[in-house]
Amino acid sequence: MNLNFKMNAETNCLTIELDGRIDSTNVADAEAAIFDLHNQHESAQIVFDAQNLEYISSAGLRVLLKVRKMQDELVIKNVSVEVYEIFEITGFSEIMTIEKAIRELSLEGAEVIGQGGHGKVLRLNGDTIVKLFHPATPLEDVKREQEYAKKAFVLGLPTAIPFDVVKCDDCYGLVFELINSTTLSDFLNKNPEKFEEYAVKYGKLLKQLHATKVSEDMLSGTKELYRDRINGLGELGYFTEKEIEDLHRINNAFADDTCVIHGDFHAKNVMVMDGELILIDMADITYGNPLYDLGSMMLTHVTVSGERKEDISGMPSESVDKLWQIFISVYLGTTDANVIGLAMKKAGIFAVLKAGTALSFSPRANTEFIINRLTKMVRENLLSNVDGCIQLLSM
Repeated sequence: MNLNFKMNAETNCLTIELDGRIDSTNVADAEAAIFDLHNQHESAQIVFDAQNLEYISSAGLRVLLKVRKMQDELVIKNVSVEVYEIFEITGFSEIMTIEKAIRELSLEGAEVIGQGGHGKVLRLNGDTIVKLFHPATPLEDVKREQEYAKKAFVLGLPTAIPFDVVKCDDCYGLVFELINSTTLSDFLNKNPEKFEEYAVKYGKLLKQLHATKVSEDMLSGTKELYRDRINGLGELGYFTEKEIEDLHRINNAFADDTCVIHGDFHAKNVMVMDGELILIDMADITYGNPLYDLGSMMLTHVTVSGERKEDISGMPSESVDKLWQIFISVYLGTTDANVIGLAMKKAGIFAVLKAGTALSFSPRANTEFIINRLTKMVRENLLSNVDGCIQLLSM
């Protein structure tokens, strides 16, 4: 049996393609071919590509087990649903890394029910939605969000777990089973009589999220993330060395915490299903100070206006204002204007920091107009009063 293979000298990885059926009629030839390739590249790490593998018997599995015993880890990628079931039933998925093949999915006729910074959400049918990422989003980022959603679910947070990664033309997507669900923004638009009830639930949902503490090895830290983004601003030359130092001082002034931070909490990233609110879009979850989420929310609920506010939240501007007013009083547990005002001033510092550091990573923040606007905003609102910002955050 001849097996196609690829040898990557840089990674020292030998990828062997498995084809057709591997069973008792050809397993001896398959084993001989595999170990012949291994002898030619003794130090290489073997990876199997099962894209064209239709079936593997117990005899074939024993060959894979021999390879697994020769190296610390064995990866088998592009595994079909049918073959994956064999690995799962036999327990091989517990001792090897089995990566399912990414299936192609047509979204023709699918309804767009939400759109955000990472992509858009479409409804396939009454049971299924797909989060479709922007074309430039790498597969690693898509899989990381899938993993983060699993972690959030294990922590007891009300989040949907994507059960499949798909490809739609030149974009990757995550498939969720959310039966008869809709975005919170769409629900509030269609059910104005329930607006206050669900606005209260909206506030309680973020409180639940922030009441959840995690170990620092479970998620990345928000403060560290923005440390990197501030450094990115320095590399781009948008700010002086002294200004970059001052932005680091402000970032470091946020009190350390280990709350789960969503990073993009708004009404189009919350689904309503059977009267309960479910979080989606877990691409940005980190741990840190709750002010990080409140500051992000101010960018989408408070500081924007007009059509931009309506586009982000999927609701009329006056509805967004009403949602924020109910939300913030529920979240803070008070209607005291002084308490709310202080919290919003603190959160506003992060809102400006987040908007400004978008220059270091967002492809949409690369026009001269946006660069001038954001650098001016950072200088006027943060860098003109660094000590004042730090003092405010200490209160």
